[in-house]
Amino acid sequence: MKRNEVLLDQVTASIVVYLGEVNLYHYNKLTYLFEYFYIKNFAIRYTKEPFIKLPHGPVISNYKKQIKLLSEKGTYKVDLNKLGKKRIVDDYVYSSVLIRKTDLTSELLIDDSLASSLLKKVLDKFALYNVNDLEQIVYSTSPVINYLKRVEQGFKREIGGEILKGDCIRMKDYKNKMSEGKKLALKHLQKYPSPTSEQMQEYEEEFSWLKELRPSL
Repeated sequence: MKRNEVLLDQVTASIVVYLGEVNLYHYNKLTYLFEYFYIKNFAIRYTKEPFIKLPHGPVISNYKKQIKLLSEKGTYKVDLNKLGKKRIVDDYVYSSVLIRKTDLTSELLIDDSLASSLLKKVLDKFALYNVNDLEQIVYSTSPVINYLKRVEQGFKREIGGEILKGDCIRMKDYKNKMSEGKKLALKHLQKYPSPTSEQMQEYEEEFSWLKELRPSL
């Protein structure tokens, strides 16, 4: 399995465990927002998973296959009949398809304390919004705004194109905004992607200022 797929599975599990259950609509939008704020904070992608444009905002390109495989392994409880229905233009229908945790879900939690901390802040801020309000939030992010501008100019497809690509969001715009502390924290966690409990304690003390990070649009 590719590393970005493993990372996506960890993000999924962390969302489901933290919330107890999540519908497919919120799952896609919350994962997009986490990826977007990770870029804003650290100027790199986290999962590198493609997000494609649908009428109600970005979705993970292969989310149905991903959730189906993990459900069959017992990682989640999902109504596979509802999941397997052909997507229609109005993807609000997926707000009724729930991903529920099982005893196995916690085995896939994010092992990167920095990413885990940021994800929890994203969930605390956005998870309780209804589908309409969450859609408005997603549409206020710069990648979606830039994507729609490209559509108006004729350079993008209205539906189906990738949201988090260079002509929609430029990583270099955020590199210069990164503090030296953020760069150091990111370097540590890239070097030790699965830190020991001792390292986690060290990170918590050394980078306690990261608690001040906020997902700000």
